[in-house]
Amino acid sequence: MLRLLLRGIKMYFYMIGVSIRTQMQYRYAFIMNILGWAMTYAGTAITMWVLLYSFGAIGGWSFWELLFLFALSVLSWGVCVVFFFHFRTLDQFIVQGTFDRFLVRPIHPFFHFMSMKFDVGAFGQFLFSIVAVVLAYGKLHLHWNAGQWLVFGGAVIGGTLIQGGLLIAISALAFWTTRSEQVYWVVMWPAKSLMNYPLTIYPRIVQLAVTFILPFAFVNYLPSLILLGKTSSIYPSCWGMFSILVGVVFFWLCFQFWMLGLNRYKSAGS
Repeated sequence: MLRLLLRGIKMYFYMIGVSIRTQMQYRYAFIMNILGWAMTYAGTAITMWVLLYSFGAIGGWSFWELLFLFALSVLSWGVCVVFFFHFRTLDQFIVQGTFDRFLVRPIHPFFHFMSMKFDVGAFGQFLFSIVAVVLAYGKLHLHWNAGQWLVFGGAVIGGTLIQGGLLIAISALAFWTTRSEQVYWVVMWPAKSLMNYPLTIYPRIVQLAVTFILPFAFVNYLPSLILLGKTSSIYPSCWGMFSILVGVVFFWLCFQFWMLGLNRYKSAGS
């Protein structure tokens, strides 16, 4: 059993290496992809600045606080993109009948599909988010203690697991419907976009949905209450400490849903 596990891990990292080397063959496209994503998110940040220039604050949050909130979300999303973004295309493999190859090789189908692409283009998200966090940290004169740095690390890991888990759950719908990518644009993208701004500006039903159903509040808003020293009349600040725990539980549930779909998978042929 241990030998099979080690063999599977070795093969997983080998396939990741192949994916990275393949993408690096086109270095100009690789660099432009990074810069393109960084500029896209920078454009969103500029839009925030324009809004704040007119209104001063949104929900009691200044521009630099909003930038930090946004950058924290983008940072974990960047990690998520590296490992899980291609899950949204699972339906194409099922329709074309090419998913079968993931079932006949000596590695778990989930990890085999996960290693199919290691999206290094997500470095554009890293570039923007790290620069934005550093700028916000300085402008807000933050001085985090060890506990706050742990909350920050937990938010990145938990945010990655929450967003990655939702991508996995959405992809699993293809096992039943043979279509899932459209659901990504209907569910995932709007939920992610909501987190660009403080949760308290939205209706109560939306707040409840992104806290207890799709726990995106634990991606950035709740941890930011601790990291920025802010308070909320609705949410206890201490909830931000549980991002990593919520992420692990949510990811495990989504993985079990994916496995449920895999167990009822029937080949569509080729």
